[in-house]
Amino acid sequence: MDLAPILTYLFLTFLFSFFISSLLLSRMSIKHINIQMEKDGVYPPSWDRGIGASASFYVFAMLFSKYRIKNTLFDARFVAKHARPIDRVIAAVHFISVTGMIICLCIITLFKSFY
Repeated sequence: MDLAPILTYLFLTFLFSFFISSLLLSRMSIKHINIQMEKDGVYPPSWDRGIGASASFYVFAMLFSKYRIKNTLFDARFVAKHARPIDRVIAAVHFISVTGMIICLCIITLFKSFY
């Protein structure tokens, strides 16, 4: 049985869900969280100039409670405080799709070296 077509379709599925979740995360979730943080007097990271570099930090702050304590780049406690349930779902889909793409690419690269 050839795994290449299965892995290709799986990779494309993860890629599509990554694009959709990235768009929703940046346009809906991060925008909402930043507005709520500004109301509390905490401003978004100054090092993120709108290119979406803080998206992965927001995802980790929403999903993993241990990450909120050790983060020195910005106050991650406010990210988790203002995240809605739909924001956490979008963050989880984003995290799973990125992880799935990386795993698929590693497996494809490994099998490609055998042939």
